[in-house]
Amino acid sequence: MSYFSSLPKRKRMAWIYWGITALLLLAGFLYWWFYWKDRAYTDDAYVQGNQVMLTPLIPGFVKSILTDDTYLVEKGQLIVQLDETDAKIALQKAQENLAEKVREVCQNFHAVFALQAEVEARKAEFIKTAQDYEHRNFVLEAGGVSIEDFEHAEAALRSSFFLLHMSEVLLEKAYSLVQGTSIRENPSVLVAVSQARQAWVDLYRCNIYSPVQGLVAQRSIQVGMWVPSGQPLMAIIPLDQIWVNANFKETQMKRMRIGQPVQITSDLYGYETKFHGRIAGLPGGAGNAFSILPPQNLSGNWIKIVQRLPVRVELEESELRAHPLRIGLSMEAIVDLKAPGALVPASPKGSPSYVTDIFKKEEEGDLGWIDQIIETNMDPSLQEYAKNVLQMPENLDD
Repeated sequence: MSYFSSLPKRKRMAWIYWGITALLLLAGFLYWWFYWKDRAYTDDAYVQGNQVMLTPLIPGFVKSILTDDTYLVEKGQLIVQLDETDAKIALQKAQENLAEKVREVCQNFHAVFALQAEVEARKAEFIKTAQDYEHRNFVLEAGGVSIEDFEHAEAALRSSFFLLHMSEVLLEKAYSLVQGTSIRENPSVLVAVSQARQAWVDLYRCNIYSPVQGLVAQRSIQVGMWVPSGQPLMAIIPLDQIWVNANFKETQMKRMRIGQPVQITSDLYGYETKFHGRIAGLPGGAGNAFSILPPQNLSGNWIKIVQRLPVRVELEESELRAHPLRIGLSMEAIVDLKAPGALVPASPKGSPSYVTDIFKKEEEGDLGWIDQIIETNMDPSLQEYAKNVLQMPENLDD
């Protein structure tokens, strides 16, 4: 008979109880030592993501809404249409103004050419009157001409001189409107082109397109509603621009580094579905520092509270596609603290970049349409000056 079996039943039960307790404590210690010692856990984690707000850049009445909350939209898809009446009228006025400015500049070029010819004619007339004056002056003392005829020649010479001077001044004035520019590069034409492009862009902006692919949320407009410029109409949430903000206590942040692996579970999918990610960045401040009313710790009734810091966790794209997450969902995060990493990024490389190209056409405007207006209203005889610069002659006053 063993010593243990010879003990009273009460003592044997005590030994069993304390033995099991010791084994459980040992198992818990070993579990902590080999697993939880190098882990940081929080259930204060939430899904975050970009919310692309659709806002009109021009005011107007809503003519149509082509999607609704919870529906998927593609990048470049037409979402909202505003009434185009005012924009079309403004575009027609801008088109007429551009056509008028092109014709005015062509008239200015023709005015230069007409005054050039007039100056040459005035020069010939001045030479003729000068010769007449010289001839009469030479024979005046000999009595070859009368005093009256000589005075008429002198008056004609003076008149032709000032007429030539006036024509040269008018030519300089005409040159000031066109010199150093071509028809297309004339300042008045460029101003009209800018106005036409702006009118075209305003008409284009009556149609509002989705800059990204995502789910529609927070629709706040109705058909027929007047919307001012800058008022949010709805939000589009790109499902591929999702991350998790895990709020860890400052006492858990000592060994936390950028790049450490993170295991995440969500209340939506349960513990059977695990997301794997990594720490993309450590915060620059605690959450209370960015609140509307930051705490004032200078008062005498100050109480120390352990702060939480939002750690950004980047998720695997393949797992997000298989199990899409929604902004605001509750998550649980476990960080593996054994992996090395940096406390701050070494360089700006690797930062997320969000780009859309749907506004490219809007930025360019319909340049082909503008070129067509200029070509239609340009004088064919001035084609060589369409892009060639007209310069004032240096010997204009000679």
